[in-house]
Amino acid sequence: MKRPRGVFAGLAAIALLVMALTAGGPGGGAAAGTTPSISAAEAGAYVGEYATVCGVVKSAAYFSRSKGRPTFLNLGKPYPDQPFTVVIWGSTRDLFERSPEALFDGRRICVTGTIVTYQGRPQIVVDDPGQIELAEKMLPIELSYLEKLFVKVVMASLGQDVNYGSGDWDEETSRALTEFQDAEGLEPTGLPDAATLRALAEGVTEMPVDDQTMIIRLLLFNLAQREG
Repeated sequence: MKRPRGVFAGLAAIALLVMALTAGGPGGGAAAGTTPSISAAEAGAYVGEYATVCGVVKSAAYFSRSKGRPTFLNLGKPYPDQPFTVVIWGSTRDLFERSPEALFDGRRICVTGTIVTYQGRPQIVVDDPGQIELAEKMLPIELSYLEKLFVKVVMASLGQDVNYGSGDWDEETSRALTEFQDAEGLEPTGLPDAATLRALAEGVTEMPVDDQTMIIRLLLFNLAQREG
């Protein structure tokens, strides 16, 4: 994917949005280390085994009026094409600090437990919130998938070599942000803390205005591609 040059161009509203991200809370945890650790697509080959399954939550739903009040996190693909599902019954859901669908939708997670099947599809039934961990680097400010995608597009527009087609905060993103922080005289943590987000916002205000439409289209097309 070709990186845009000179984007975001003096967009005061976008700069304010970056600044607003500094009001977030703490981020999630690290990936689970249980063996075997497999992808959602591989889970069908491990039915009956205790394993860690990792993948991006492509769709999530809470059925508050159904028996047992289940929450479903579908990994790999959205329902009904998902290769693997995480099932959280209402009694366990109540133990989460935030609703699981809001916490995990669009994010890469790892879930540990015994893999079973329901109507031919592999799944893990979660009995404890500790069975699910975010398979992403811990962020000092909690950002949604869209907010992380937005920050990565800003980074790319400022010349950082980062894949802005995904909202995952991976090692490539951390390396790119470390370079930016070092150049700005900030602590090179590779993580989007408040001071770093403010520096990115300042960089936005120095860009030319002509690419405003292009960057907005880029963000919308990336979101549409994520759904597909």
